[in-house]
Amino acid sequence: ALFARNAPRVDRRVTFAMVTVNADPYGMPQGATTTTGQLVLEIAQASDGGIKTFETLVKVVSNVLEKPMEPRYRELRRSSPGIDQVDARPQGAMLLRRLGFMDCGDYYRLQSSGIRGSEVARFQCALNDLPHCSSFVERLGPSIFALGLEWRKPDGTSTCLPGPTFRERAQNSAQVSVPSLPDVGGAWGHASSLPAARSPEDEDDADLQEALRLSMIQS
Repeated sequence: ALFARNAPRVDRRVTFAMVTVNADPYGMPQGATTTTGQLVLEIAQASDGGIKTFETLVKVVSNVLEKPMEPRYRELRRSSPGIDQVDARPQGAMLLRRLGFMDCGDYYRLQSSGIRGSEVARFQCALNDLPHCSSFVERLGPSIFALGLEWRKPDGTSTCLPGPTFRERAQNSAQVSVPSLPDVGGAWGHASSLPAARSPEDEDDADLQEALRLSMIQS
């Protein structure tokens, strides 16, 4: 897709306490059978574009971070409105578990370590590739900062967004035609351009792998 020359480009990495975290939603962690990006794309194929599922997942993350001590946001009954629709989709239920909620039978309970920040970043990044999900990307912005994360632009400044939203990119493309620019995969370069993971990333991936293992057992 084309974008304006002056549009900021942000790679799929976030900074956590000055440590780089790989937040590429299409990277396949060791032991995983699918990626966060693939789960989001499959949900988006629903008749409503996955809007209800995404709405609920974004709300779940926001509620926990805005009121971390509120019990009703840390335990989600499977039969409650919204959660029942997430739970009805295997991809939605898997995303919920990856975000940090454990399957406890009739309800989901947030793990003791809280929301998994790297997965929120991957979720936000994957949503940013969908034309109808710009509002969800923006709504997850405060959650990125609340988790102590930030996206870094090439100029060194920080932001809570993983790049211009699909809506902004479309507007820029309509205003400025740049046919000479190569296709760089939307607002970012390809994931293969990322550097090798550092040891803190390995720890983050190990945490995600455990969540993946649990989600596969519970599926």
